[in-house]
Amino acid sequence: MTRKYTAFTKAFKLETLQSANQANVCIASLARDLGIRRNMIYKWRYQLNKNKIKP
Repeated sequence: MTRKYTAFTKAFKLETLQSANQANVCIASLARDLGIRRNMIYKWRYQLNKNKIKP
């Protein structure tokens, strides 16, 4: 079996992180709604803090 990898755009990542930073937002439910794994949101947040994703 082969895996399909999805390349997310920078705009999608930043929009997702903005949604995740709002009050009363559960990361797990946000990830479920977007159809991604929740660890991706945490990874993108880490990358943003380390300036690997430039706003």
